[in-house]
Amino acid sequence: MQVIGSIGIFMLSIAVYALLGTAFCRRFRFQPVLPEVICIGFFLYFAAFQIVALPMILTRQRLHTLGVVWILVLCVMIAAAVFFVYAGGRRHTARSGSFFSDKFTRLLFALMAAAVLCECASAVLMQRNIGWDFAYYIGNMTTSVATDTMYVYDGSSGLMRSHLDLRYALSAFYMNTACISQLTGISALVLQKYMMGVLCVLLTNAVVYSFAMEVFHNDRKKTAVLVTITIVLTIFWDVYDTTAQFLLLRNYEAKSYCANVVLPMVCYLLYRIWKGSGERKNWAELFLVAFASVAVSMSSLVLVPAMIGIMLLAQLLAEQKWDAMLLRRGIYCMLPNVCYLVVYFASTRGWLIVEV
Repeated sequence: MQVIGSIGIFMLSIAVYALLGTAFCRRFRFQPVLPEVICIGFFLYFAAFQIVALPMILTRQRLHTLGVVWILVLCVMIAAAVFFVYAGGRRHTARSGSFFSDKFTRLLFALMAAAVLCECASAVLMQRNIGWDFAYYIGNMTTSVATDTMYVYDGSSGLMRSHLDLRYALSAFYMNTACISQLTGISALVLQKYMMGVLCVLLTNAVVYSFAMEVFHNDRKKTAVLVTITIVLTIFWDVYDTTAQFLLLRNYEAKSYCANVVLPMVCYLLYRIWKGSGERKNWAELFLVAFASVAVSMSSLVLVPAMIGIMLLAQLLAEQKWDAMLLRRGIYCMLPNVCYLVVYFASTRGWLIVEV
């Protein structure tokens, strides 16, 4: 029953991401492909959750309090998104067009869908990683549910901390699963390992699909072939030094979302900005992803602003002119992570201690 409940929550999550992503795209007047819309909704969801959860984590509020407040905020967001999407009439947000214009295209998409399902099955049925990280992250969530706290107890030992470890507490990613577990009664282990694991695989392929559509100028046949090849390489190139390790074996971890979803999404958006830096929609989407990156994974703390900074420098050198607008918008996108980095650095030096 818990697995069935997880599937229901998974489908509901995808629907919420699609709705929020559609509202965002309507606001900034652009029409990406549906997989990108879902990715945008995912980042928007966690950006909003971080805004609600982080102050409550740092002030040591109860987990059930966060759950109640978040449900209310989410209901308001969904209502606003529904109004925003449908108030202006039926206008398509995702790029329209027939995905199945001929038999060959249908065959390619069938093969791609089969490959995605095989990758999801590999990520779930062949799960072998049960190491220290597994025990610690799952332990953090199950302990939070059992004690109705957030990051107060150590995930591996179960002992109460003397202070919050901001290495983990600055990101609300795992507390999202803990909230769902407490509200539904479904084990946090089942939700995180299977629901969030499969979601990571699907979002990864959604980013690859969106990137390929941009590179191939909306050629769906080439895109389907590339996504299928990417999946085959991932499944059969499962070695330690590749992202396949995280995607197939540790897909429930925040660092896997960083390696397979956040960083590829940032790379994709930087590519679009490189092609047309003046477009407001690209910068708005990049800011959203950067803002939500730490909420999804603390591993994004330095990596995301570093990628943006390298792109800014490369583009300024390539154009050989001072572009104040490019620099200003890039700094805006890096600013959230820089603020997190300052707080985290202060905690490592002992200047900022949040006692339990």
